Order: sequence, then structure tokens, then C-alpha cells
Amino acid sequence: MTEIREQIRAYWQDPNTRSLIDENLRKLEESCVTRYLEPNFTIVDVGCGDGYSTFEYASRVRNCLGLEQSDLLRSRAEERFAQAGVGNTRFMAGDIMDLSSVKDRFDLAITQRVLINLTSWEEQKAAIDNVRSLLRPGGIYVMIENTYEGHDALNEYRVALGMEKIPKHWHNLYFHHSELLHHLNQRFHVLAHHSFNLYYLLTRVFMNQVASFKGFGKDAVKDPIFETADAAARRMQEALGSRLSVGDSPSLGPIQAFILRRVSE
Repeated sequence: MTEIREQIRAYWQDPNTRSLIDENLRKLEESCVTRYLEPNFTIVDVGCGDGYSTFEYASRVRNCLGLEQSDLLRSRAEERFAQAGVGNTRFMAGDIMDLSSVKDRFDLAITQRVLINLTSWEEQKAAIDNVRSLLRPGGIYVMIENTYEGHDALNEYRVALGMEKIPKHWHNLYFHHSELLHHLNQRFHVLAHHSFNLYYLLTRVFMNQVASFKGFGKDAVKDPIFETADAAARRMQEALGSRLSVGDSPSLGPIQAFILRRVSE
């Protein structure tokens, strides 16, 4: 387990690693966060990476803390904010498995595909509890993470059309939806669940029948049409996504947002 953990740490220290190359999907994630932000909030972005999304969040609140264990990514985030002259945000070295050094209590906490980089369900449960400890009573946790059920449902659609399955990345441990909700319901009030069904259907099923997209991260090779098509799919998701039902699966596509309110002790 320690060896895998170190391999994951090294992966995020590699300057060639890219967290998410789909910028339109990232914007959909960000919109799930920003709808819950208020100008007087103090927030924490746990596993903030290079601060790309943190920058969007910080512009909408009073104060922001970015926690990132990767020295490389944290330095990039600090440089991004320094160049922009943003003064309401600070960054700290932080491991989601030990947040004891953070003494503040926040109105809202964010994880954005962070917990899927842990190595066991036990670690993930502990990490969720650690994020909860950062919140004041009544504070909100926007948890954007991946589930096996959404991943499998998307691949079922692809297989039905004679397409190859999309593999899960080696360093990711997805959640089982029902198991996750059982744990969350013991610690939070679940306010909402957001998925990106229409976006995934259009970009990972429909477009992959008519255009080529192969590889992952820096090695991805895609037809230019995706630049236009993905943006159109995002606009459709924003306008019409809530109308799409996907049968028995809680989502179509792995990434989802769980909006959680910390209840009083």
C-alpha cells in the first residue's frame, strides 16, 4: 500500500501530469461549486492542485485557503495568484489524511477528484471525516468525485454501440455509490446530487462514433471537432441536463457532485 501511495505522489509531482484535459467538463464541475458560494464565505479547497479552479472560487468569496501536498502544483498555484494580484487566498502544504494543522473552520469545503487518488475505502472514509472536521456546523462540503456505477453505465452505452470501454486510470479508486451514500448520510445532510449525464452521452458516446479521441492526459490525440462539440455539449448540459434520465443508474459517467451539509454534533 505504501508503494502505491508513493507512486501516486510521484505522479502528481510529474510536471507533465494533467488532472483533467476536458476543460468543458471542468467548467461543469466548477458551476456545481459556484452555485453554493456566497460573498461572505470563507472556503477551503482541499487538494487544490495548480489553483486553476481555486481562482474561480476565490473571486466569489471573502477568503480562501488552498491545501495541496504536491510542492510542484502548490508553487504553480501560488504563482498564478501572485501574478493576478489576488489577495484573499493563501496556500498551505496539506495532506487530506492529516488536516490537524488547519485550525480554521470554514463555510464551505471542496474536493475535486481528490479522494479517488487514495488507496483504500478506509482511507477515503477517514478523508471524508477529515474534510468534515474543517467545516463549521451547517457548513457545506461540495464533493466532486467518481463512482464505479457511473463509469460502468457509460461503458454499457458504448459497448451497446460496438465501442471500446473507457478504462479507469491506474491511480484512481472510485466509490461505490450506495456504500458512499451510506457513509455520507451518517455524517451529513445530503442536499443535492449533480451528474453530467447529457454531457457524457454527447461527448463520450455520440461524438466518439463520428470522430476520433484516443489516449489520456498529455498523450491524448483528438480530432479538432471536439473543441467545438464539447463546448456545445456543455451548453446543452447546462440548459437541458436535468431533464435526462438514465434508468436505474444514479448517473451516466463517473464524475458527480455530492452537496453535503454538516449537521451539528
